Amino acid sequence: MSKPRILFSMPTRHHVEIALDEMEGMKELGYPCNSFFYAAKEGVNSKSGRMRVIFQNAFNLINLARLFKPDVIYFNSRLEVIAGIRDFITISLFKAFYRQPVIFIIKSHGSDIEVFERKNPLISKVVLPFLKKNVSAWLFLSTEEQNTIINAGYLPAHKVFVTKNIVRNAQFKTDDNFKSQYKIPADHKVLLFVGRIIKQKGVYEVINAFQKIKELYRTTLIIVGDGPELEPIKQLTHSLGLSKHVIFTGFIPEQDVIPFYANSNVLIFPTYFPEGFPMALFNAVAAGMCVVTTPTRAAVDYLAEPQNCLWVEPENSTQLSNKVNNLLQAQTIMGNMKANNIIKGNLFSKQKVCAELAETLQKISRR
Repeated sequence: MSKPRILFSMPTRHHVEIALDEMEGMKELGYPCNSFFYAAKEGVNSKSGRMRVIFQNAFNLINLARLFKPDVIYFNSRLEVIAGIRDFITISLFKAFYRQPVIFIIKSHGSDIEVFERKNPLISKVVLPFLKKNVSAWLFLSTEEQNTIINAGYLPAHKVFVTKNIVRNAQFKTDDNFKSQYKIPADHKVLLFVGRIIKQKGVYEVINAFQKIKELYRTTLIIVGDGPELEPIKQLTHSLGLSKHVIFTGFIPEQDVIPFYANSNVLIFPTYFPEGFPMALFNAVAAGMCVVTTPTRAAVDYLAEPQNCLWVEPENSTQLSNKVNNLLQAQTIMGNMKANNIIKGNLFSKQKVCAELAETLQKISRR
Protein backbone atom coordinates (compact mmCIF):
# COMPACT_ATOMS: atom_id res chain seq x y z
CA MET A 1 0.00 0.00 0.00
CA SER A 2 1.45 3.36 -1.03
CA LYS A 3 2.04 5.98 1.63
CA PRO A 4 -0.15 9.09 1.57
CA ARG A 5 1.09 12.19 -0.20
CA ILE A 6 1.42 15.15 2.19
CA LEU A 7 1.38 18.90 1.59
CA PHE A 8 2.96 20.75 4.53
CA SER A 9 2.23 24.40 5.25
CA MET A 10 5.32 26.56 5.71
CA PRO A 11 5.50 29.64 7.92
CA THR A 12 7.69 32.55 6.89
CA ARG A 13 9.30 33.62 10.17
CA HIS A 14 8.52 31.53 13.25
CA HIS A 15 8.61 27.71 13.42
CA VAL A 16 10.20 27.52 9.97
CA GLU A 17 12.80 24.94 10.98
CA ILE A 18 10.17 22.79 12.71
CA ALA A 19 8.01 22.62 9.59
CA LEU A 20 10.98 21.92 7.33
CA ASP A 21 12.28 19.17 9.60
CA GLU A 22 8.87 17.51 9.81
CA MET A 23 8.61 17.45 6.05
CA GLU A 24 12.14 16.16 5.58
CA GLY A 25 11.63 13.52 8.27
CA MET A 26 8.49 12.24 6.59
CA LYS A 27 10.30 12.14 3.25
CA GLU A 28 12.98 9.99 4.86
CA LEU A 29 10.22 7.58 5.94
CA GLY A 30 9.07 7.29 2.34
CA TYR A 31 6.16 9.76 2.30
CA PRO A 32 5.93 11.93 -0.83
CA CYS A 33 5.88 15.54 0.44
CA ASN A 34 5.68 19.08 -0.83
CA SER A 35 5.08 22.45 0.82
CA PHE A 36 3.09 25.67 0.48
CA PHE A 37 3.29 29.05 2.19
CA TYR A 38 0.69 29.63 4.87
CA ALA A 39 1.48 32.83 6.73
CA ALA A 40 1.04 36.58 6.57
CA LYS A 41 3.63 38.49 4.56
CA GLU A 42 6.09 40.85 6.23
CA GLY A 43 4.79 44.39 6.25
CA VAL A 44 1.14 43.44 5.62
CA ASN A 45 -0.65 44.70 8.73
CA SER A 46 -4.07 45.91 7.62
CA LYS A 47 -7.10 43.63 7.87
CA SER A 48 -7.77 43.94 4.17
CA GLY A 49 -4.15 43.18 3.36
CA ARG A 50 -4.11 40.10 5.58
CA MET A 51 -7.36 38.88 4.06
CA ARG A 52 -5.91 39.30 0.58
CA VAL A 53 -2.88 37.20 1.56
CA ILE A 54 -5.14 34.47 2.99
CA PHE A 55 -7.02 34.23 -0.31
CA GLN A 56 -3.78 34.32 -2.32
CA ASN A 57 -2.28 31.51 -0.26
CA ALA A 58 -5.48 29.47 -0.51
CA PHE A 59 -5.60 29.64 -4.32
CA ASN A 60 -1.88 28.93 -4.54
CA LEU A 61 -2.55 25.81 -2.45
CA ILE A 62 -5.38 24.76 -4.75
CA ASN A 63 -3.17 25.15 -7.84
CA LEU A 64 -0.37 23.18 -6.20
CA ALA A 65 -2.78 20.43 -5.18
CA ARG A 66 -3.91 19.98 -8.77
CA LEU A 67 -0.32 19.19 -9.68
CA PHE A 68 0.79 17.28 -6.57
CA LYS A 69 -2.48 15.42 -5.86
CA PRO A 70 -2.15 15.23 -2.05
CA ASP A 71 -3.89 12.79 0.26
CA VAL A 72 -3.16 14.91 3.35
CA ILE A 73 -2.88 18.66 3.90
CA TYR A 74 -1.03 19.49 7.09
CA PHE A 75 -1.57 23.00 8.47
CA ASN A 76 0.88 24.51 10.93
CA SER A 77 -1.55 26.82 12.69
CA ARG A 78 -2.76 27.89 16.13
CA LEU A 79 -6.00 27.54 18.04
CA GLU A 80 -7.12 31.16 18.29
CA VAL A 81 -9.55 33.45 16.52
CA ILE A 82 -7.47 34.88 13.66
CA ALA A 83 -5.81 31.57 12.78
CA GLY A 84 -9.18 29.81 13.05
CA ILE A 85 -10.74 32.19 10.54
CA ARG A 86 -7.75 31.68 8.22
CA ASP A 87 -8.10 27.88 8.48
CA PHE A 88 -11.85 28.15 7.84
CA ILE A 89 -11.42 30.31 4.72
CA THR A 90 -8.61 28.17 3.34
CA ILE A 91 -10.37 24.83 3.78
CA SER A 92 -13.69 26.25 2.51
CA LEU A 93 -12.07 27.52 -0.68
CA PHE A 94 -10.11 24.33 -1.12
CA LYS A 95 -13.19 22.15 -0.83
CA ALA A 96 -15.10 24.41 -3.25
CA PHE A 97 -12.44 24.36 -5.98
CA TYR A 98 -10.73 20.99 -5.48
CA ARG A 99 -13.00 17.98 -5.70
CA GLN A 100 -10.65 15.12 -4.86
CA PRO A 101 -10.84 13.63 -1.31
CA VAL A 102 -8.23 15.06 1.06
CA ILE A 103 -7.57 14.64 4.77
CA PHE A 104 -7.01 17.91 6.68
CA ILE A 105 -4.76 17.96 9.75
CA ILE A 106 -4.14 21.00 11.96
CA LYS A 107 -1.09 21.17 14.19
CA SER A 108 -1.70 23.83 16.82
CA HIS A 109 1.44 25.67 17.93
CA GLY A 110 -0.06 26.81 21.20
CA SER A 111 -3.72 27.44 21.89
CA ASP A 112 -6.17 29.92 23.32
CA ILE A 113 -8.66 27.28 24.46
CA GLU A 114 -11.09 30.00 25.53
CA VAL A 115 -11.78 30.53 21.82
CA PHE A 116 -14.39 27.76 22.19
CA GLU A 117 -16.24 29.87 24.76
CA ARG A 118 -16.35 33.06 22.72
CA LYS A 119 -19.84 34.44 22.12
CA ASN A 120 -18.85 35.76 18.69
CA PRO A 121 -21.42 34.05 16.42
CA LEU A 122 -18.95 33.91 13.51
CA ILE A 123 -16.63 31.76 15.62
CA SER A 124 -19.13 29.71 17.61
CA LYS A 125 -21.78 29.18 14.90
CA VAL A 126 -19.71 29.06 11.71
CA VAL A 127 -15.94 28.66 12.03
CA LEU A 128 -15.63 26.06 14.79
CA PRO A 129 -18.49 23.79 13.64
CA PHE A 130 -17.04 23.77 10.13
CA LEU A 131 -13.53 22.94 11.33
CA LYS A 132 -14.78 20.25 13.73
CA LYS A 133 -16.58 18.59 10.83
CA ASN A 134 -13.89 18.87 8.16
CA VAL A 135 -10.59 18.49 10.06
CA SER A 136 -9.67 14.84 10.61
CA ALA A 137 -7.02 15.38 13.29
CA TRP A 138 -5.92 18.16 15.60
CA LEU A 139 -2.38 17.85 16.92
CA PHE A 140 -1.66 19.64 20.18
CA LEU A 141 1.68 20.02 21.91
CA SER A 142 0.73 19.07 25.47
CA THR A 143 -1.51 16.64 27.32
CA GLU A 144 -2.98 19.60 29.22
CA GLU A 145 -4.45 20.95 25.99
CA GLN A 146 -5.57 17.49 24.89
CA ASN A 147 -7.31 16.73 28.19
CA THR A 148 -8.95 20.15 28.48
CA ILE A 149 -10.35 19.99 24.97
CA ILE A 150 -11.60 16.41 25.26
CA ASN A 151 -13.02 16.71 28.79
CA ALA A 152 -14.94 19.86 27.88
CA GLY A 153 -16.31 18.21 24.76
CA TYR A 154 -14.87 20.87 22.46
CA LEU A 155 -13.53 18.26 20.03
CA PRO A 156 -14.17 14.52 19.71
CA ALA A 157 -11.48 12.45 21.44
CA HIS A 158 -10.68 10.38 18.35
CA LYS A 159 -9.59 13.55 16.53
CA VAL A 160 -7.24 14.91 19.20
CA PHE A 161 -3.59 13.84 19.41
CA VAL A 162 -0.45 15.00 21.23
CA THR A 163 2.68 15.63 19.20
CA LYS A 164 6.10 17.21 19.73
CA ASN A 165 8.22 19.71 17.92
CA ILE A 166 11.50 18.54 16.44
CA VAL A 167 14.65 19.82 18.12
CA ARG A 168 17.91 19.65 16.21
CA ASN A 169 19.75 18.24 19.19
CA ALA A 170 23.06 17.67 17.39
CA GLN A 171 23.59 21.31 16.47
CA PHE A 172 24.69 22.72 19.82
CA LYS A 173 28.47 23.27 19.82
CA THR A 174 30.40 25.24 22.42
CA ASP A 175 32.61 28.08 21.20
CA ASP A 176 35.59 29.21 23.26
CA ASN A 177 35.33 32.65 21.68
CA PHE A 178 31.67 33.21 22.51
CA LYS A 179 32.21 35.32 25.64
CA SER A 180 34.91 37.47 24.08
CA GLN A 181 32.74 38.01 21.01
CA TYR A 182 30.05 39.58 23.20
CA LYS A 183 32.52 41.18 25.65
CA ILE A 184 31.35 38.98 28.51
CA PRO A 185 33.92 38.58 31.32
CA ALA A 186 35.41 35.10 31.36
CA ASP A 187 34.37 34.44 34.98
CA HIS A 188 30.68 35.31 34.41
CA LYS A 189 27.85 32.80 34.27
CA VAL A 190 25.64 33.54 31.27
CA LEU A 191 21.89 33.73 31.85
CA LEU A 192 19.64 33.61 28.80
CA PHE A 193 16.11 34.64 27.89
CA VAL A 194 14.80 33.85 24.40
CA GLY A 195 11.34 34.81 23.21
CA ARG A 196 9.01 37.49 21.99
CA ILE A 197 9.39 40.56 24.18
CA ILE A 198 5.88 40.74 25.61
CA LYS A 199 4.69 40.91 29.19
CA GLN A 200 3.22 37.38 29.21
CA LYS A 201 6.62 35.84 28.48
CA GLY A 202 7.77 36.99 31.93
CA VAL A 203 10.47 39.30 30.65
CA TYR A 204 9.80 41.99 33.26
CA GLU A 205 10.24 39.41 35.99
CA VAL A 206 13.53 38.38 34.38
CA ILE A 207 14.94 41.91 34.56
CA ASN A 208 13.70 42.52 38.11
CA ALA A 209 15.08 39.17 39.25
CA PHE A 210 18.42 39.84 37.57
CA GLN A 211 18.89 42.95 39.70
CA LYS A 212 19.00 40.69 42.79
CA ILE A 213 20.98 37.90 41.09
CA LYS A 214 23.64 40.40 40.03
CA GLU A 215 24.20 41.39 43.66
CA LEU A 216 25.36 37.87 44.55
CA TYR A 217 26.90 36.37 41.41
CA ARG A 218 29.08 37.44 38.52
CA THR A 219 26.58 37.08 35.74
CA THR A 220 25.63 38.50 32.36
CA LEU A 221 22.07 38.34 31.03
CA ILE A 222 21.36 37.98 27.31
CA ILE A 223 17.89 38.85 26.00
CA VAL A 224 17.22 37.40 22.53
CA GLY A 225 14.09 38.55 20.70
CA ASP A 226 12.01 41.56 19.83
CA GLY A 227 8.47 42.71 20.41
CA PRO A 228 6.32 45.60 21.57
CA GLU A 229 7.84 45.67 25.06
CA LEU A 230 11.47 45.82 23.95
CA GLU A 231 11.96 49.55 24.46
CA PRO A 232 10.22 49.62 27.88
CA ILE A 233 12.37 46.65 28.94
CA LYS A 234 15.51 48.48 27.86
CA GLN A 235 14.37 51.53 29.85
CA LEU A 236 13.75 49.38 32.93
CA THR A 237 17.20 47.84 32.55
CA HIS A 238 18.75 51.30 32.39
CA SER A 239 16.78 52.61 35.38
CA LEU A 240 17.96 49.66 37.49
CA GLY A 241 21.59 50.32 36.57
CA LEU A 242 21.95 47.02 34.73
CA SER A 243 22.72 48.19 31.20
CA LYS A 244 26.38 47.12 31.38
CA HIS A 245 25.37 43.60 32.32
CA VAL A 246 22.47 42.97 29.91
CA ILE A 247 22.86 42.27 26.20
CA PHE A 248 19.90 42.83 23.88
CA THR A 249 20.24 41.13 20.49
CA GLY A 250 16.85 42.02 19.02
CA PHE A 251 15.28 39.56 16.60
CA ILE A 252 17.67 37.06 15.02
CA PRO A 253 16.80 34.06 12.82
CA GLU A 254 16.23 30.73 14.55
CA GLN A 255 19.47 29.17 13.34
CA ASP A 256 21.48 32.13 14.62
CA VAL A 257 20.14 31.66 18.16
CA ILE A 258 21.82 28.24 18.43
CA PRO A 259 25.20 29.57 19.70
CA PHE A 260 23.41 31.30 22.58
CA TYR A 261 21.92 28.02 23.81
CA ALA A 262 25.21 26.20 23.35
CA ASN A 263 27.28 28.75 25.29
CA SER A 264 24.95 29.95 28.07
CA ASN A 265 24.51 28.40 31.50
CA VAL A 266 20.91 28.99 32.60
CA LEU A 267 17.74 29.63 30.63
CA ILE A 268 15.36 31.89 32.56
CA PHE A 269 11.90 31.42 31.08
CA PRO A 270 9.08 32.40 33.47
CA THR A 271 6.39 32.47 30.79
CA TYR A 272 2.66 32.63 31.43
CA PHE A 273 1.79 32.95 27.74
CA PRO A 274 -0.43 30.09 26.45
CA GLU A 275 2.57 28.17 25.13
CA GLY A 276 2.32 24.83 23.43
CA PHE A 277 5.84 23.48 23.07
CA PRO A 278 8.09 26.54 23.50
CA MET A 279 11.17 26.07 21.37
CA ALA A 280 13.28 28.32 23.57
CA LEU A 281 12.73 25.93 26.44
CA PHE A 282 13.34 22.70 24.57
CA ASN A 283 16.31 23.99 22.61
CA ALA A 284 17.83 24.90 25.95
CA VAL A 285 17.10 21.41 27.28
CA ALA A 286 18.67 19.71 24.26
CA ALA A 287 21.71 21.99 24.54
CA GLY A 288 22.24 20.82 28.11
CA MET A 289 21.41 24.14 29.74
CA CYS A 290 20.08 24.46 33.25
CA VAL A 291 16.51 25.78 33.27
CA VAL A 292 14.30 27.86 35.54
CA THR A 293 10.76 28.03 34.17
CA THR A 294 7.06 27.94 34.94
CA PRO A 295 5.17 24.60 35.04
CA THR A 296 3.12 25.03 31.88
CA ARG A 297 1.81 22.59 29.27
CA ALA A 298 4.60 20.67 27.47
CA ALA A 299 7.10 21.68 30.14
CA VAL A 300 5.13 19.60 32.66
CA ASP A 301 4.89 16.68 30.23
CA TYR A 302 8.64 16.25 29.86
CA LEU A 303 10.50 18.04 32.66
CA ALA A 304 10.85 17.32 36.38
CA GLU A 305 12.38 19.23 39.28
CA PRO A 306 15.32 19.13 40.01
CA GLN A 307 16.37 16.63 37.34
CA ASN A 308 15.64 18.94 34.40
CA CYS A 309 14.63 22.31 35.80
CA LEU A 310 13.55 24.37 38.77
CA TRP A 311 9.92 25.48 38.74
CA VAL A 312 8.88 29.04 39.49
CA GLU A 313 5.48 30.68 39.87
CA PRO A 314 4.47 33.11 37.12
CA GLU A 315 4.72 36.85 37.83
CA ASN A 316 6.94 36.30 40.89
CA SER A 317 10.31 37.98 40.39
CA THR A 318 11.37 37.40 44.01
CA GLN A 319 10.90 33.66 43.73
CA LEU A 320 12.59 33.72 40.34
CA SER A 321 15.71 35.41 41.72
CA ASN A 322 15.79 33.00 44.68
CA LYS A 323 15.53 29.95 42.41
CA VAL A 324 18.29 31.17 40.10
CA ASN A 325 20.51 32.07 43.05
CA ASN A 326 19.92 28.65 44.61
CA LEU A 327 20.80 26.98 41.33
CA LEU A 328 23.98 28.99 40.78
CA GLN A 329 25.33 27.93 44.18
CA ALA A 330 24.45 24.24 43.70
CA GLN A 331 27.11 22.98 41.31
CA THR A 332 26.11 19.33 41.72
CA ILE A 333 22.51 20.07 40.79
CA MET A 334 23.67 22.13 37.82
CA GLY A 335 25.94 19.31 36.61
CA ASN A 336 23.22 16.68 36.94
CA MET A 337 20.66 18.91 35.25
CA LYS A 338 22.96 19.51 32.30
CA ALA A 339 23.59 15.77 31.83
CA ASN A 340 19.91 14.87 32.24
CA ASN A 341 18.79 17.49 29.74
CA ILE A 342 21.19 16.34 27.04
CA ILE A 343 19.62 12.86 27.35
CA LYS A 344 16.12 14.32 27.44
CA GLY A 345 16.77 16.14 24.18
CA ASN A 346 16.90 12.80 22.37
CA LEU A 347 13.10 12.51 22.78
CA PHE A 348 12.64 15.32 20.28
CA SER A 349 14.83 14.07 17.43
CA LYS A 350 13.51 14.17 13.87
CA GLN A 351 13.44 10.38 13.71
CA LYS A 352 11.37 9.93 16.89
CA VAL A 353 8.91 12.75 16.21
CA CYS A 354 8.29 11.76 12.59
CA ALA A 355 7.86 8.08 13.50
CA GLU A 356 5.13 9.16 15.94
CA LEU A 357 3.56 11.38 13.27
CA ALA A 358 3.53 8.42 10.88
CA GLU A 359 1.67 6.35 13.50
CA THR A 360 -0.92 9.13 13.82
CA LEU A 361 -1.39 9.20 10.05
CA GLN A 362 -1.97 5.46 10.04
CA LYS A 363 -4.65 5.77 12.71
CA ILE A 364 -6.42 8.51 10.76
CA SER A 365 -6.18 6.65 7.46
CA ARG A 366 -7.77 3.48 8.93
CA ARG A 367 -11.01 5.27 9.81
